[in-house]
Amino acid sequence: MRVLVTAGGTREPVDDVRVIANTSTVRLGARIADASAGHEVLLLHGVLAVRPASPRVRRESFDSSTDLARLLERHVPGADAVIHAAAVSDYVPVRAGGKLDSELPELTLRLLRAPKLIDRLRALQPEALLVGFKLSSGLAEEGMLAAARALLERARLDAVLVNDAARTGEDDHEALLVSATEILARCRGKERIAQAVTALLAGRAGAATP
Repeated sequence: MRVLVTAGGTREPVDDVRVIANTSTVRLGARIADASAGHEVLLLHGVLAVRPASPRVRRESFDSSTDLARLLERHVPGADAVIHAAAVSDYVPVRAGGKLDSELPELTLRLLRAPKLIDRLRALQPEALLVGFKLSSGLAEEGMLAAARALLERARLDAVLVNDAARTGEDDHEALLVSATEILARCRGKERIAQAVTALLAGRAGAATP
């Protein structure tokens, strides 16, 4: 299978030297890419992200959400599965020309709503297995499931991995892998999450075998 994994955060330029970013490290995405290395894997990762260990994983980097959008347009149509774990900025600043004055006592930025890249994936590859990620904060399980299934329906995904921002460490990373009808897996630790996600690939590959 040709597997496309996206991971890491975008960095949106404020001016010629400053950016707005997030704290994503791509550690989980790198684990998933490594665990999927029995397939033909391409990892699209943020420029400052942790790299996968496997030499079999091909890599291309992105910086802004615009960069990632271009890479998705290029690579998603040829993929059999897309695991979209990238932390894409929800808002992007209106970029100032040059460098903003660093002596100002106060600075106001204007932010615009960014396009939801995950919503474009199904149109780019109608037949692919699509797995999205949803980061919540402070929700009980019922709320996490509702958020995951709203994303599933809106973006026409096959599964969503939903987790909470307070529990994303190496060993205490807790997540639910959810389909439209059931909880497919309850995971603790990045290794277990990677195994649960890659099990979906094995299921799709097996279903495609005559």
